[in-house]
Amino acid sequence: MTKLIVWFFLSYLMTNVSYAKTTVFTYKGPEHSGDQRYIYVQKVLELALDKTKTEYGDYELKPTSENINLGRLLLQMNKGIYSNYFFKVSVTDELLDNFHVIKFPIDRGVSGYRIAFINKQRKDEFCPIANIEGLSNKVVVQGIGWLDSEILISNGINVYALSNYSSMFEIVTRNRVDLFFRAINEIKNEYDAEHINYPDLFIEPCIALHYPLPRFFVTDKNNIENANRIEKGLKIAYEDGSFVTLWEEYFLSSIDLVNLHKRTLFKLENPFIQNLDTDYQKYNYSLLEKVTH
Repeated sequence: MTKLIVWFFLSYLMTNVSYAKTTVFTYKGPEHSGDQRYIYVQKVLELALDKTKTEYGDYELKPTSENINLGRLLLQMNKGIYSNYFFKVSVTDELLDNFHVIKFPIDRGVSGYRIAFINKQRKDEFCPIANIEGLSNKVVVQGIGWLDSEILISNGINVYALSNYSSMFEIVTRNRVDLFFRAINEIKNEYDAEHINYPDLFIEPCIALHYPLPRFFVTDKNNIENANRIEKGLKIAYEDGSFVTLWEEYFLSSIDLVNLHKRTLFKLENPFIQNLDTDYQKYNYSLLEKVTH
């Protein structure tokens, strides 16, 4: 009888171990060793997965290799190179059609507020600009495959597109372009990381852009169960306050640094999200008290 009980116990353990497999999730890695933009994304994924570990089991996070820019990554996504990937992207109607999109704004909507890097010798040059037309004779560097590039072009701004992220800091400090717009939640970390290499790098003090730019996690259309896990984990973390705490840790000091309320804000259209409902906006951070419209 004792042997039978032991046999049933061992069988039970082996059966449950087979179900306790570790699920591997892929996320976008940095484009170079100093690229800090994806640390927050990794932390958000970890938070969502930790919140759902009891229900769904253990997990492992793996980054893509370095030196993959967003344009190349989107091509690889279409070819199905990655298994169980979750990449943060600025959503478009096309992405809504082709991928499974988790409609939770990872950055709480603040990436649509843009501040420019310039050469420090030109720190007063852009302050007199009173409207978006004042930028029509300027050249803005942005990334190939970035939705920001397409949005700026559609609003009449001249864009010089590059594939190499690091080179954008170099050419703006060498005055080969006029401005390099970055999200208000990114610009402090980027300045801290890059001004050592480019001492003439400077945060332009007077103007800002805004356009709707919701950034969501996307995955394969058929990856429903894992997508549901991420979405559930994000919403649990938002409700218990841990998501907001993480967001503030990474972004609030950068948002405060740029003094939006003291800047002239130019509002642009984002024509690439005509079919996106606005329910996600309930998770956005309110900047009304910081911005003069």
